[in-house]
Amino acid sequence: MLNGIWMAMIVLAFVGAVCTGRWTALSAAAADGARQAVETVLLLLGAMCLWTGIMRIAGEAGLTNGLSKILSPVIKRLFPNYGKNETVREKISMNIAANMLGMGNAATPFGLSAMDEMQKLQTGDAPTQEMILFVVMNTASFQLIPSAAVTLRASYGSADPYDLLPHIWLVSFGSLLVCVLMCRVFQKLWRA
Repeated sequence: MLNGIWMAMIVLAFVGAVCTGRWTALSAAAADGARQAVETVLLLLGAMCLWTGIMRIAGEAGLTNGLSKILSPVIKRLFPNYGKNETVREKISMNIAANMLGMGNAATPFGLSAMDEMQKLQTGDAPTQEMILFVVMNTASFQLIPSAAVTLRASYGSADPYDLLPHIWLVSFGSLLVCVLMCRVFQKLWRA
């Protein structure tokens, strides 16, 4: 469906350019859009590399163990079958930390690694309710520092790229809370 919408927009732009004689403007806009897309990707790639490197250094410096200990009570409560396992708890902690720093792409390897460790501890191929909760939490994560949004705002000349932080904190915490509560409700309904 979405591909059809994109294709319709491209065809309409092409037909409109041909009918109005603005073929050159369409070509220039397409080239400019492609240039801006590459610049944005490189900008975000640089920010992601920076934060991924910081997370790697934090892991090697032992900060992940400290973070794991801080998050341990919450993780043990949310994931009672997996939270006692130090390896799983550390990987979940790293995923949460990466998401809190707004590094969704950097959080993905930590999340996959945590899911792999959870899979090793269970029998069968079906995901457990705790695995489903983890995926939901990863998707609706709390963002303390939305690095991608701040990087984009700074690159486009925002006077204060961090002024949106309170709004992002409120919305991301609210969405995470609602998602966790809904998972719990559906878990109870499924058991009934």
